[in-house]
Amino acid sequence: MTTGYKSAILFIGCSILAGAALSNGTVVSAEETFDYPIQVNAEQIMDQTYQEGASSYQELQQKWRAQLVSDQYDEGTPEIVNYVQTLSSAAEDLYQKMDKSPDRTYLWPLEAGNTASADLTTQFTKLQKLALAYGTKGTSFYEDATVLSAIEEGLDFMVTKKGYDGKKYHGNWWDWQIGVPQKFTSILMVLGDELSAGKMQTYTEAISGYVPDPFKQLYTKPQGVFIDLAFIPNFVTSGANRTDLAQTVLGLGILQQDAAKIRQASESIVDVFELVTKGDGFYADGSFIQHNTIPYTGSYGNVLVKGVGQILSITQDSEFEMAPEVIQAFVENVERAFLPLIYQGEMLPGVNGRSISRAPSKTKTGYGSTTMYNLLIVAKFAPQESQKKLKEAVKYWMNENPAYYLTNTRDYNDLLMTLSLFEDSSVIGNQLPFVGTKLYASMDRFVQRTSSYMASLSMYSNRVSSFEAGNKENKRGWHTADGMLYLYNDDEVQFNQAYWPTVDPYRLPGTTVDTVSLQDEISAFTTVTSKEKWVGGVALDDQAVIGMALNKAGTKNNGQVLPMNLQGKKSWFVLDGQIVALGAGITGNTTASIETVVDNRLLNEAYEYQVLSNVGAITEPIEKSRKEWLLLNSDHATASIGYYFPNEEMVDVVSETRTGTYREINEAFPSNDVYTGEYRKFLINHGSQPSGATYAYVVLPGIDEAQLKTYAEEKPVKILENSANIQAVTLKEQGYTGINIWKADGGTVAGISSDKPVSLVKQEVGVKKAYVLSEPTQSNVKMQIKLPKDYAEILTMSEGITYDSSQDIFTIDFLNRNGDSKQIVVE
Repeated sequence: MTTGYKSAILFIGCSILAGAALSNGTVVSAEETFDYPIQVNAEQIMDQTYQEGASSYQELQQKWRAQLVSDQYDEGTPEIVNYVQTLSSAAEDLYQKMDKSPDRTYLWPLEAGNTASADLTTQFTKLQKLALAYGTKGTSFYEDATVLSAIEEGLDFMVTKKGYDGKKYHGNWWDWQIGVPQKFTSILMVLGDELSAGKMQTYTEAISGYVPDPFKQLYTKPQGVFIDLAFIPNFVTSGANRTDLAQTVLGLGILQQDAAKIRQASESIVDVFELVTKGDGFYADGSFIQHNTIPYTGSYGNVLVKGVGQILSITQDSEFEMAPEVIQAFVENVERAFLPLIYQGEMLPGVNGRSISRAPSKTKTGYGSTTMYNLLIVAKFAPQESQKKLKEAVKYWMNENPAYYLTNTRDYNDLLMTLSLFEDSSVIGNQLPFVGTKLYASMDRFVQRTSSYMASLSMYSNRVSSFEAGNKENKRGWHTADGMLYLYNDDEVQFNQAYWPTVDPYRLPGTTVDTVSLQDEISAFTTVTSKEKWVGGVALDDQAVIGMALNKAGTKNNGQVLPMNLQGKKSWFVLDGQIVALGAGITGNTTASIETVVDNRLLNEAYEYQVLSNVGAITEPIEKSRKEWLLLNSDHATASIGYYFPNEEMVDVVSETRTGTYREINEAFPSNDVYTGEYRKFLINHGSQPSGATYAYVVLPGIDEAQLKTYAEEKPVKILENSANIQAVTLKEQGYTGINIWKADGGTVAGISSDKPVSLVKQEVGVKKAYVLSEPTQSNVKMQIKLPKDYAEILTMSEGITYDSSQDIFTIDFLNRNGDSKQIVVE
């Protein structure tokens, strides 16, 4: 028996009975099976039969229902009163606007921007709102027979007149298989015994037609023209789509009292959090990929966590409960994948894919509320240590804006979880959930969190795409992974709701770009990978070395390959309070200009700013001169940012006001709200035909003018080399040396030699020296390294490292490391 998840029996207190095979009669598996560090096998699971009485299904239904509505109304809790009154008002408005005439052609008019299939989801969403009001004590519609009739007649209308009958469809598959079924199932959970057995059977059979199991997916077809169901042959769903479908299958199993469906729903989600080494899913380093090559933790990853969380929380303490080992594996994935990627309750944009172009909620803090609630759901069934860790993290972020999280919950369950968290004095929530650096090598992302700021890098390679556009979303995301540096500090507005519709999409911070004009991306699901595989680095505590071989050859715009040929080597050497950026080998031809964007900051209109430099204060709209340092100076000290140029650079300082709407960058979730942003750009213009151009600068968050002048005088950064072959720096006082060697046959710098490409950080503390290194091309090679012979003893070496004392050579095996690092410690 193998020990991968797919071979496991998944439940405690039950055995897999005869006849419990998948409903399509086949064994569905991923292309490869990889063992998770925590292994699950049949011998570890209790083999015990269970009772399949109707009461068990009713208990599961009541548990699901209790997440949506309540038969209790606590008028002494203002947050509950607010929730109930808000729900009541929304339902009253919908009921008033609902077409109840016998010859109606719709329940509610088509909303602007909706396709025909999207309108189905919208109609069921509104019916669900009525059902929630019907089932929630305290609303004006609570247990109102007239409203119940309107809901039931509305469901009949959607099934018989609007074609949601389980037999035919049109348009976007998602609406028929995910959007509608999830709303429909929730309605049925709330209404329960209020519906006749015949009606319940009709409705669940209709849903089952579109969602026969969690593995099948329909083709997307033209809107408005009904055809017979057309499932994609030889295709198996993955990631968030799998968990969305599994939620519905679980609901159907409960409502139809079908144990096999419940088991199938639970079984089907296990391999979505089993570790993968390619394609969709979670990776060992916490990366999450969807659509094969897109970092998507914040969007599809959140959907996946919500789906898995729903299934595990519903089945918890029932005969269908999963084994503790499986649950623990999932929880550990969530911790690795999510906690380092959240700032002030928000998922970082670099892992949100095309959803960055969607109109956000009205306040910055709280945009990540979905993540907060999902983490609380996971905490419900997590092992005790992880439960405390997740609750502490969520409370830390929620404490930054409690009112938002208490008034913007998705459902009753979110509200109760949030109230309980704030009332729990044993959960303190006063510590940053993550501090340090983390490299997500499997999705070309990096994060640094300090006590005063957060930084993130978005890159791409032959493994990871530059961006995703699709459904007319993210139409100007062309350069969001060209080495984009996200720096969050106390300015409160950078990357917030006004940023994406107003920022210059050709000049995103940290990027080196060909600024030639591009068309808005409207082709179907555009993704472009690079020809380069050298993207990655190493992260050690609060220090890191990151590198990206930039190659724009093959870039497409609306399916057409562009004549872009920009190439270059980009490195970032990261310490607490300092980010050293080097660029070399910058070469290309363009009809526009090739530029490196030192920064592009959206200013907070409530703050005061000055741009200061070693050549004086800069007040002109456009100013060009050689500079040793620049300071974006704010009256809020922690919103100030310094920029030091070790070799002096010709830097353009541009002040501009920009306006825009989300409709311009996203037609699928349109918003006509006009945003205005005041920006300061700091640009290094390499010209239209650079050959081997370079740059060097240091980003210094939170520094003031006096400190920056001192920094420039002391020149703590020593650039050891900045070429297309090697980029390396040292900061002696910090005991830090960072090296990226680019050449296929390696190189030598600072007394360190390698015969292969390598990324390395050397950390000196007293007489101890730690060398942490990775093979960023992820080519499964063996590498030979020579270190300076300034030590007397090798203290530790990672597994897979051998030392030949006769030649003073370390041989390091990077087989299956996938960009992960190894360490040598000497003294």
